Amino acid sequence: MKIGGFLQRWNKPMNLENDCLKFLLKIVSTKSLSGQEKAVSKIVADEMKSLNYDFVKTDKYGNVIGKIGNGKKKILYDAHIDTVGISDIKKWKTNPYKAAFKNGIIYGRGACDDKGCVAAMVYAGSLIKKHGLFNDFTLFVSASSREETGEPYWLDFIIKKLNFKPDCVVIGEPSDMKIIRGHKGRSEMKVTVFGKSVHASIPNEGDNAIYKATDYIKKIDNLNNKYKSKNLGKPVISVTQIETKNASTNTIPDNCSFYIDRRSIENETAKKISDEIKNICKKDSIINYQKFFKAWVLPQNHNLVNSSINAYKSSFKKQPIVTLWPFCTNGSFTMGEKNIPTIGFGPGSEKYAHIANEQIKFTDVLNAIKFYSVFPSLY
Repeated sequence: MKIGGFLQRWNKPMNLENDCLKFLLKIVSTKSLSGQEKAVSKIVADEMKSLNYDFVKTDKYGNVIGKIGNGKKKILYDAHIDTVGISDIKKWKTNPYKAAFKNGIIYGRGACDDKGCVAAMVYAGSLIKKHGLFNDFTLFVSASSREETGEPYWLDFIIKKLNFKPDCVVIGEPSDMKIIRGHKGRSEMKVTVFGKSVHASIPNEGDNAIYKATDYIKKIDNLNNKYKSKNLGKPVISVTQIETKNASTNTIPDNCSFYIDRRSIENETAKKISDEIKNICKKDSIINYQKFFKAWVLPQNHNLVNSSINAYKSSFKKQPIVTLWPFCTNGSFTMGEKNIPTIGFGPGSEKYAHIANEQIKFTDVLNAIKFYSVFPSLY
């Protein structure tokens, strides 16, 4: 079937709404913290098999890959199945690990980030095969694990184990149905500051590591006032956690650790960011570790961007918004490291990610299915 015929039939019953909704409710109701994705991984793999994917492969980390088609153009869809945790369950109006569907909205941890995208991509693959929407392409649909902790095993599985080097990648993350042509990078660091421990009754004879760390944290926060903007906006730096290991509550601590989240822009390196911290935190401190995920931007006139615009216009009969993400995704591996042309597109709003009462409109999921179904034939 040609794209035009498929889109003409879209508003008629296509027997996918109920099945997709059941699948999405099931995976949202299945707890899948990073590193604990095996249960939801099996559900996704079983769903792909029931939808007649050409093959379905999984690895020991819980990554799931489904294949559709056997053409020359190699296209990769990726959305992640892991979620962040719950900080305060009392703030939730529903059980975060039992999906609720009310007034067209799905509530639950992972509904928006990122299981709505998973469901949309899985069902798009099914429609492509069912309706013969082929145009000399091979599509891999990836439901990846450990995205929230920044692990690259999913892409290693695809490229090294399955020997599939994609020509382009579509990252499924909440974008409010906007086309994303780049995003900021991210660096995560742990810094430990050392002092001298004494009994709390004689603090002047010690060296309180918490006080020293607090001084450094204030200076780190002040960096936000010095950063300059580029295409991706300004870098952003935040201290997100602080901790100390102490003998008792009446002991001056000789150590204090804090964690830094640094959002990077184009052309920034891991060394530049670590040097930034070393210039503030002196010899009485160390950087315990640093993770770094590159920022990237695809040119506005890139073929992949144009193909995405055409797919959107064909699907929705209007011009899309093309913009950039302020957050970091698996695109840091595909475009940032591997230089594989990548765009982002997905249902849901980023404002609902990682918060209490996370939610997504089911109509957005259905509309994303339409875009994901049409895109490969127009690339």
